[in-house]
Amino acid sequence: MIRGGYVMKKWKYVVPLCFVLLLSACSFGETTEEKLSNFLTEIHNLEADYRDVQMQIAETEQKEQANFQSMMELTKDQKEELKTQVEETARLLEERLVLVEKEAISINSASDKLTDIEILLSETDSESEKVSIQQIEEALKNRYTAYSDLTEQYHALASLQEKLYNMLIEETAEVTTIQEQVEEVNKQNDVVQQSVENFNELTVELNKVKEEVFTSLQKED
Repeated sequence: MIRGGYVMKKWKYVVPLCFVLLLSACSFGETTEEKLSNFLTEIHNLEADYRDVQMQIAETEQKEQANFQSMMELTKDQKEELKTQVEETARLLEERLVLVEKEAISINSASDKLTDIEILLSETDSESEKVSIQQIEEALKNRYTAYSDLTEQYHALASLQEKLYNMLIEETAEVTTIQEQVEEVNKQNDVVQQSVENFNELTVELNKVKEEVFTSLQKED
């Protein structure tokens, strides 16, 4: 067996959480509450592609994982079948990276919109309202910083996986070398999962801060 006693951890893809938009439908006029509501609506809309690709990424990862497990069951005599499966698995990896890029463009577009919150701050005289806006700004920045780290770690994982797939069809690849690469993939996979969890926690925090801020602004009206 190609496997040689080594196994790669089952990928546990955790779908990153989305920014929830639950704002009042009432008209507040040109108040800070309305301006902030409009700003967050724009952020939410810019993240549309990010939300749309989540399940596609998860499904592609699952197919790739299944292919990898299948490859591990082949013998060295099944070279052509192994080569075909490696090529298919590499194609799936490329597909999910395209989806991740689409996701990143969406998130980065929303992140770039943060400059508008400075305008909102300059138009606000109330110190309490400025504090509320700054709380939203900080929560958004923390979330986008976490996303940047997540994508960096995710691409590092993809590079290690690609290297592993290529090793499987190298005539000179030793079992011990492949085992070491599997361990590297497993370690990086753990890092990615931690990054996803951190991003999710900060998304939950953003949604919590948003609710608290709007409750506070409504009381001030």
